[in-house]
Amino acid sequence: MRWLMALILTFQAPVTATAAPTVVTLQFDDGNADTYAALAIMRDRGARATFYVNTGPLGDATHLSWAQLAELAAAGNEITGHTVDHVNVKKLKTDALRHQICDDRAALVARGYPAVSFAYPFGGIDAAAKQMVASCGYTTGRSVSGVNGRSVFAETVPPLDAYATRTPPNVKSSTTLAEIQGYVTAAEQNGGGWVQLVIHHLCDHCDPYSMTVADFTALVDWLAARGSVVRTTAEVMS
Repeated sequence: MRWLMALILTFQAPVTATAAPTVVTLQFDDGNADTYAALAIMRDRGARATFYVNTGPLGDATHLSWAQLAELAAAGNEITGHTVDHVNVKKLKTDALRHQICDDRAALVARGYPAVSFAYPFGGIDAAAKQMVASCGYTTGRSVSGVNGRSVFAETVPPLDAYATRTPPNVKSSTTLAEIQGYVTAAEQNGGGWVQLVIHHLCDHCDPYSMTVADFTALVDWLAARGSVVRTTAEVMS
């Protein structure tokens, strides 16, 4: 029998460990008017993003309009919630918390957007906020930290906590294109996972939390050229 077992083991296929794939999500916070520039860039390259918007200021001089959101959605981008007025929801009283989270989502749903993804302004998260995000109908809530490039290189799929998903540092005007690309390659080299790239403005250093149009174009080209998997938040969660 020993020779028979040895023969069986000889012809068994070797078992090899495989890393999880790396998926990238381009995310725009706050609904700032200058992020509309992303539409043409992504549409020409077959990319899509998630736009977390505050419904209160939509349509004013510095924010996207509802018509622009409709264009973004028609191109396959995800339009979803970020509170009514961009307030830190951490430790808000219940009624104010419900207004900021639920009424924001209701305004989006009324316009035909599923709005299943949420982003906490300023990364303000506590137990009450997470519970409200879930009860308002969102299936995920995103923070603005947690991926540090040392012990954590990406969010897991599915996330460790669906209502407190982790990201690399937000993109700032001082963040180089190489650093942003490094968030993706570090994930690839350390087991894969979900890399959420959080951008607030597309402009030439108009804000401390900004990325130039040239760098964003180069990033999307780089992701496309190397065959990186790019999905919206809702697509990753589904």
